[in-house]
Amino acid sequence: MKYWAWYIGAVALVAVLGWMPFAGTDVARLQPVELIFVSQEENRVQVETDTGDSGRGQTLELALEDLYTGTPGEIFLETAEYLLITPQCRGLLPELTKTLRPSCKVCLTEGAADLEEAAAYLSVHEPRLTLQDYRTGDENIPLLITEGDRAYLVPQ
Repeated sequence: MKYWAWYIGAVALVAVLGWMPFAGTDVARLQPVELIFVSQEENRVQVETDTGDSGRGQTLELALEDLYTGTPGEIFLETAEYLLITPQCRGLLPELTKTLRPSCKVCLTEGAADLEEAAAYLSVHEPRLTLQDYRTGDENIPLLITEGDRAYLVPQ
């Protein structure tokens, strides 16, 4: 009798789970990001990715929300390997450490950069500072300088 109760319960559970609508994520809609660029102009934060997507807002949170809602498909920031920030955005690093994964490498940059070229350069010449290092107190963020077709990292 005891075994029948378990059997009936298991069949009922399978039946209920089979009828419940589960919404999965279509893998083709995912947009993995390798590089994120954060800048600030006139009290507006701008977040750009190497996939060509961007978001703007009064705060970093609003800029990320704009990025998520404005991206066709689903942007996947958890894959970001590199974070480029302008010196004006250094104050946003504590907030970014909560958003991005700890192994994301961090660089400063002056002005705008070609994100695809920067990602290609950084994949070969990886900066040493990660968000985890920054979180534990290392604030020597290297500077990525791009001049025409050339780019190089300068330790700070």
